[in-house]
Amino acid sequence: MPHKIYEAALIGCGRIGYSLGLDKKREQPASHTMALNDNWRVKIVAGCDTDEFALKTWHEANKKALVYKDSANLYARQKLDIITIAVNESSHMEEAVNALASMPKLVILEKPVALNMEEALRIKKVSERSGVPVLVNHERRFAEDYILAKKYLSQIGELQSIHAELFSSLAVYNPAEENSGAYSLIHDGTHLVDAVLFFLEPEGEPSTTRELTPPDGGLLNKAMKQNGSVTTINTLLNNPVMSGIYRDSKGVVRQLSAHYKTDICPDVTLTMSGRSRYFGFEITITGTEGRVCIGNGFLKFYKREKSSLYTGFYSLVSDKNVKPPKKTLYFSNMVQNAVDFLDGKKALRSTLQTGINALAVLEEIKEKL
Repeated sequence: MPHKIYEAALIGCGRIGYSLGLDKKREQPASHTMALNDNWRVKIVAGCDTDEFALKTWHEANKKALVYKDSANLYARQKLDIITIAVNESSHMEEAVNALASMPKLVILEKPVALNMEEALRIKKVSERSGVPVLVNHERRFAEDYILAKKYLSQIGELQSIHAELFSSLAVYNPAEENSGAYSLIHDGTHLVDAVLFFLEPEGEPSTTRELTPPDGGLLNKAMKQNGSVTTINTLLNNPVMSGIYRDSKGVVRQLSAHYKTDICPDVTLTMSGRSRYFGFEITITGTEGRVCIGNGFLKFYKREKSSLYTGFYSLVSDKNVKPPKKTLYFSNMVQNAVDFLDGKKALRSTLQTGINALAVLEEIKEKL
């Protein structure tokens, strides 16, 4: 029986939608266009962008696809299997809702799932009503190095600490950018939080969220839900203790640390800095018998052995028996997961709920600032 070719459309032909696929320093494919084109089971039949230059540039490289300046026109003319949304964060909800309403088989939504929880829950409601699932592109859930690191956790004993750090020059949180999402807490912090949740969650058992409301359970709760003031928290990472908060002269948050205690690991720390003159993304997971260090461009494993420095002691030494993958295949694996899901072979590795989980953690951090 021949394999079905899934027809796809791309909404947003800019950086993550297309141009990162031209970066020779990045592992390729590094954009939605290149990843979709690399999978023989997928055919891009249409692209859409309000930026005429971006759309023209994309079309020159994808001549067989039709192009549209607005997604409503595209949806009216095309019946699609996959719709990939790679627009700015401020347009995620609107484009996701419209894409879901057009009834494709699957929507691939670029991270973060939305600017805030209210928008995310609107997407969830429309997804459930339409019956169309959403894959959120938190790429580390698909990356071979992160998958290998998670498997190695079974060899490092009981978890003692997880320290996850993000360094960049972008402000960690700027209230003036609430409507754009142009701050690292949501832009890159969503990757950091999702990766930590990925390591904490048992395989195939993602965490979820729940609402926090006043204990009276009466009219106040109803009013809070109506005005959107109910707090949604993640069931694994919640109620952080904040420290290291640094604000610049304009009151913009440039640095913070959020500390958590969980049943799985008693010490989980997220540190984000927007004061750095470099970009760094790294997670160190320490157990009672070993350690895993992973980040952009590196993966290191350590195990417990008799110390070469001290008689009667044990030390952590590099585990040479485990070889990091040569390529992470993060984008390729994401598209392949979409194909396998549509074939009915596998579940989605990154879902709308896992995206909402990360957003809940980020929103609670904002509330604590």
